[in-house]
Amino acid sequence: MNRQGKIFSGVVAMAVAVGAVLSAQAPVTITLRSGETLQASLVDMGGRGFEVRVGGSERFIAKDQVAMVDFGGNVTPQQAWFNGMSPVNNLVVFKNGDTLLADWTDVGGTSPLVLRFNSGAAEREISADHVARIYLVPASIGAVMRPTSAPAGGVNVMATEPWTSAGITVRTGEYLRFAVSREIKFGTGPNDTATADGNSAAGVSAIFRSLPERSLPVGGLIGKVGNGQPFSIGSAPQAIRMPTNGQLFLGINDLTFTDNSGWFQVVIARGR
Repeated sequence: MNRQGKIFSGVVAMAVAVGAVLSAQAPVTITLRSGETLQASLVDMGGRGFEVRVGGSERFIAKDQVAMVDFGGNVTPQQAWFNGMSPVNNLVVFKNGDTLLADWTDVGGTSPLVLRFNSGAAEREISADHVARIYLVPASIGAVMRPTSAPAGGVNVMATEPWTSAGITVRTGEYLRFAVSREIKFGTGPNDTATADGNSAAGVSAIFRSLPERSLPVGGLIGKVGNGQPFSIGSAPQAIRMPTNGQLFLGINDLTFTDNSGWFQVVIARGR
C-alpha cells in the first residue's frame, strides 16, 4: 500500500473508532445521594463508578455517590420494590413494570448500551432500551440526603419539604431580594426538573391549578410569612414586598414531596 493509501486507511480507522465511542452513550438523568440531579450521557462504567458526559465535558462519578440513574419511561415506584436492596443488590426497574435485584457491574456495547448485572447466581446482559431506572439506594434514602451546609448568609430549601424556615423575621412593607441557584426535581421523570421559576412545560391540569401559588409553575420557589398566604418568589430580580409581620418561610410550589429531590440555595438581602 502506498503512503497516501496508508494515511487514508488510518483516517478511516480513526473515524470508525471515534464513531464507536460517540455511539456508546445513553442520555440519562442521574440523581446523586446529595439530591443533586444531572442531565448526562452515560459513557462507561467500571468497578469504581461511572464515566459520563455533562454539558460536553467528561466527568467521573463514584458509584457510592449515585442514588438513581433514570433512562426514561413513565414508571411509578412502589415501596415494596426496595425490599431486599443492599450495596450489592441494586434495583432495576424495567419499562414494562418488571423489577430485578442485582449488582450493576458494567456498561458495554454501542447503541443501545448493554447493561451488565450479577445476581449472585448468574450474570445477565440487558439492553438499556428496556430499562426505566436503576436505583443504587432505596428512594427514601436518596430523598432525605441533605447538603452539608447552607451558602453564606442564606438557606437551603429542600425539595422534599413543603416549607423551610429562612431564619429571619420580617416586617410589613419591608422589601427583600432573593438570589436563587441550583435546580430541583419535583418527580422521578427525566423531565421533572425545575428552576426557581418552576417548570412551565409540565402542563396544566386540575392538580396544578391546586398548587399553593397558582401564578407560578410547579416546582418553583415560593414564600410565606407565618401562616399567611403563599406568594411567588421565583428568580425575579426585583425586590419583593413582605405582606405582614412574622417569620419568613421558603418552600416548593408542589402538592406532594415524597418523590422530590434536590434543593434551592437562596441568599436573602434586605432592602430594594
